[in-house]
Amino acid sequence: MLRLLLALIPLALVQGATDYCDSSLCGTAQHIACNNNGAFSSNCSTSPAPRAVNFNAKQKTLIVKLHNTLRNNLASGKLTKYKPAKRMATMRWNNELATLAALNVKQCEMKHDACHNTKTFKASGQNLALFGSSGDISTTAMAKLIRDSVNAWWNEKKDASQAIMAKYPSNYSGPQIGHFTAMAQEKNTHCGCAAAFYVKDGWSYYLMACNYATTNWIGQPVYQAGTKASGCKKGANANYTGLCKLTEVYNV
Repeated sequence: MLRLLLALIPLALVQGATDYCDSSLCGTAQHIACNNNGAFSSNCSTSPAPRAVNFNAKQKTLIVKLHNTLRNNLASGKLTKYKPAKRMATMRWNNELATLAALNVKQCEMKHDACHNTKTFKASGQNLALFGSSGDISTTAMAKLIRDSVNAWWNEKKDASQAIMAKYPSNYSGPQIGHFTAMAQEKNTHCGCAAAFYVKDGWSYYLMACNYATTNWIGQPVYQAGTKASGCKKGANANYTGLCKLTEVYNV
């Protein structure tokens, strides 16, 4: 038996030359990579030991393709009750976002880190998905776990609306929509994801985190409605005609 839990971050290690303890990244919040040695948390069970998932090139391509295909369907006006988008970005993979996502899943807990911003992405968003099984979930095909996670986030579209896309609400108290709106945010140019397997209280878990270039802002649109790709300054993507070319520049 499998069960699924979802969580999202409501926000807007030293890798290379980045000092993740620099307060300019997070203000008073603690950055996930500040004084983090990259090891699994002491909260993780050691018998059996947790296992990090190092997504290979094929799996990274799948994650990005899933995001772009779903975004393209939305931007092209193919989703019932949603208008086309005039300037929605094509996503690509970002290794730094993925590295920071790996630190999250190594907590062996479905819990958002207080901050995972970077010098490039100063208001990074985050989606989490957790699948649990009474059996060994690590025997499940990785492509299925990836697809199920991304599709679960996107399926929240049934509870959102065009009004929410036009102006992200404050004090929202309805069904979960934040995973869908994070994936649908027009300025989300990049994503980086990670996953881990671990066992807790006799259950086997798969935890996946995706960090994004940006997040949604209260009172601001998730995306601007209009003729698909009509606002793209560099033109439409030839492979995803509802999205802008990868060379499109966004202020994130």
